[in-house]
Amino acid sequence: MFMRTLGRSGIQLSAMGLGCWAIGGPFWKNGQPVGWGHVNDDESIRAIHRALDLGITFFDTAGVYGCGHSERVLGKALFGHYDHVIVATKFGQVFNEDTRQIIGYDTSPQRIRQDCEDSLRRLKKDCIDLFQLHVQMWTSLRQSSCVKLLNVSSPKERSNITDGALMIRIVPAFSLRVLIARRFNTISMSLTVIQRHLRYANKIILQA
Repeated sequence: MFMRTLGRSGIQLSAMGLGCWAIGGPFWKNGQPVGWGHVNDDESIRAIHRALDLGITFFDTAGVYGCGHSERVLGKALFGHYDHVIVATKFGQVFNEDTRQIIGYDTSPQRIRQDCEDSLRRLKKDCIDLFQLHVQMWTSLRQSSCVKLLNVSSPKERSNITDGALMIRIVPAFSLRVLIARRFNTISMSLTVIQRHLRYANKIILQA
């Protein structure tokens, strides 16, 4: 498998990764389904193991996928393999694991710390390789309480997140600001040939 360096982080990972939204199963937001329906966990684990056999070392999930279920399944599948794989997860969405309902979002320092601890527990992992901001609202971050915390001030917090592995994702305008400021090491963008405003934003960011 061809390998790449993840942004400015220095992390080496396979050029192809496995997205783990679908393995989270059903969950809802405002009464509307945002998952992929019923899934078989054993089948999901077999798919993850097959990806490992094919040389894939990058797995992308989020706490909110299945309201914690995706992380739990991924943690079960990858346990014992963490020395040679990279796991990306995300924070910022608030949800109820029992009802599988998304409640809202929260990027306060307290919530980010809690999301980190919860993800580590569900993944059965002692360090998050890539911690991604999963909120699409630039205005919610303008006061920079979230951005300041992402410098990870305490030794305990630094031990929980791989050095340099913090990431902003999705929002074109926000991503451009972050890229120019060089505050984060990686940015995840929606690449599309359909939505004109995203095509324009992607062109600017990819050239920067």
